[in-house]
Parts: sequence; C-alpha cells; structure tokens
Amino acid sequence: RECKEDTGYIQESKWQMITEVAKAVMDKYTRNTTLTRALYNGLFFQQAPQDTSGSYGVFYINGITRDEIMGAASNGISKIEIQFNLFTDNDDGGFEISTISQLLTDCFDWKNLYVEGYHSVWMQRNNILPLGYVDEMWQTTIEYELGIEKE
Repeated sequence: RECKEDTGYIQESKWQMITEVAKAVMDKYTRNTTLTRALYNGLFFQQAPQDTSGSYGVFYINGITRDEIMGAASNGISKIEIQFNLFTDNDDGGFEISTISQLLTDCFDWKNLYVEGYHSVWMQRNNILPLGYVDEMWQTTIEYELGIEKE
C-alpha cells in the first residue's frame, strides 16, 4: 500500500475511535445517576445548545497519540486526551461546581471505560483547573487521559 492510503486508513480509524470514545463517555455518564442528577441539564459532546443554563457539562477529545508495543504497528496503546468543561449558574460561591467536579472524578478517575472494539487500560485525571466565575457562571475544566488498545 502507498503511504497515501495508509494515511487515509489511519484518519478513518481515528474518527471511528473518536466516535466510540464519545459514545463510551456518554454511556458512563448516563449510567451514573448521581452525576446525571447533578448535571441536570446534560453532558454534551463538543458543544452545548446556545440557550443551556443551570448545571451542565461539555466534553471534547483534544488529541490521540499512539505508543507501539514491541515494534508492531498492530500492537499499541492509544492515548486519548479528554477534556470536561463543567458549568453551573448556581450563585453559591462555587459549592455546586466543586461537588459536580468531585462526582465527575468519582465516575471517571481510574474507572473502566467500555469503548467498543477496544480494551480499556486506564482512565486517569491529569489536571483540574481552578474554579472560575465568568459571565455569571461557575466553571472549571477537568482533563483526563484514556489509554486503550484494540481488541
């Protein structure tokens, strides 16, 4: 195969992986009733509807890298950067957004994420940004790294 075809295959594979990871994150969220009650206006992939208010979250897949194991292209771990942005308009000094942050951490940090076609290796929180109050909304960002390998 030419390099051009391989590049197309890799890009197609990454888009498939992004789709499956996004589905897995949403499935994990919807199965956690405590978190879904706290984020009562939902968790959205990439963008919330324009008029969303209350407590909600938006997540993004910021990057995918691959580490080969034992030198074979088919043996490797994909590392996926997932960013959660959490918002609430509850003017309580940041208590609610802190609680939601902890619930999200309890749901995802070092837990299995069942991604179709892959084995979950790890899901690790890398960073929590400080709470902020911007445009009458409390907000924070929590960043994760997900490690998965093809089944």
